[in-house]
Amino acid sequence: MAHHLVIQLARFGDTIQTKRLLLSLAATPGDTVHLAVDASLAPFARSLYPFAEVHAVHAHATNTNPAEVLRNKDAFAALAAIPFASVYNLNFSGMALALAALFDPDAVRGYSRRNGQAFRSRWLRMGFRWMDNRRLAPLNLVDFWAYLHPDPVAPAFVNPEATARSGGKIAVVAAGREARRSLPPDVLAPLVESVFAARGGPEIVILGSGAERVFSRKLLRLFRPAVLQKVDDACGRTSLSDLPDILAGCDLVLTPDTGIMHLAAHMGIPVQAFFLSSAWCFETGPYGNGHTVFQATRFCAPCVETRPCPYATACLEPFASMELQGAVRAKEPGRWPEGLMRFTTRCDDFGCDYVPLRGDLPELASRAGLRALLAEYCGKGGDQAIAPRSAETVFHETDWMLPPVDAGGRLGDLPRGD
Repeated sequence: MAHHLVIQLARFGDTIQTKRLLLSLAATPGDTVHLAVDASLAPFARSLYPFAEVHAVHAHATNTNPAEVLRNKDAFAALAAIPFASVYNLNFSGMALALAALFDPDAVRGYSRRNGQAFRSRWLRMGFRWMDNRRLAPLNLVDFWAYLHPDPVAPAFVNPEATARSGGKIAVVAAGREARRSLPPDVLAPLVESVFAARGGPEIVILGSGAERVFSRKLLRLFRPAVLQKVDDACGRTSLSDLPDILAGCDLVLTPDTGIMHLAAHMGIPVQAFFLSSAWCFETGPYGNGHTVFQATRFCAPCVETRPCPYATACLEPFASMELQGAVRAKEPGRWPEGLMRFTTRCDDFGCDYVPLRGDLPELASRAGLRALLAEYCGKGGDQAIAPRSAETVFHETDWMLPPVDAGGRLGDLPRGD
């Protein structure tokens, strides 16, 4: 029996996106899986992953008082006492690196400390290289973390296929505090009303934290009376523990890139996601078969949200189009708005991919080549042609020179976690 630890000290959505890695570790009979998360997420993580032993770490506190820092003393001591065969640290943060430093560096994959210096494993170093051009992003984050494991479970095993329930509600996620990566109320409202009309007027529940109450109130003022009378504004009235029960009664979730989106995909509830600005579906889109993503594809996307937009958020324009409203009503428009793509999600042997249905992205062919290269490297390749430029994007000479390679010389023989 071996013990394995995953350190995931990021937020709600990241905890859900760790699922394929956790399932892969749990696939060996007799092995135990441990998960370290921020204390605020520990109860939720226990309900999400009943097969794992969850450890609460105070990672998100901003108080640097020594007494506050020492709150983790017992948690760290308990973890240090367990003889972990492998430790997967998924976060480059001071707390995560301190926790990973309790263990033999040779057992740590992902981010570790070696000789007093922060160190990224080979797989992470490669990922940072291809992230120089995010439009080519070949892997969903769920898969990126999973391939720190030598043999992750099949992608189709991770989440149920998206299946609509009959007569359920529409969930609308109010998120982002009107940040650029979320649709503002005046753009979102017509899309919600289009779905409402197409589905015969079902009930609508608006989900979000207390911080989104201003957003939801603006949204409510834009709905027609026939829609408004079917709306339950639950912003600020639901906890993380409430969300699974609420989503279980929904047929569809309309959302930007949020943790609720990942939770819906985890449960197999169909998602229609709106991605723009810094949100890029190839990286963090809904995982599993059968979801829909509308992705802004202007030349400037994906951007860095913390930097001012020099284009007056022009990526919003196609989301306000009549053509998109027709698409969410399940009517195929003859004309498609420029700067927007429609994808459906599909799991192949390598991971979750995004299949184009409408629109165009010039980089799709190059991305397919890069994805084929990485699939071969991970032992999931087929007969696809691999462009030399893709290899230059991913590999440095040291990746080939340092590790031992058998006589076959297959890409998949190179270790990823070291």
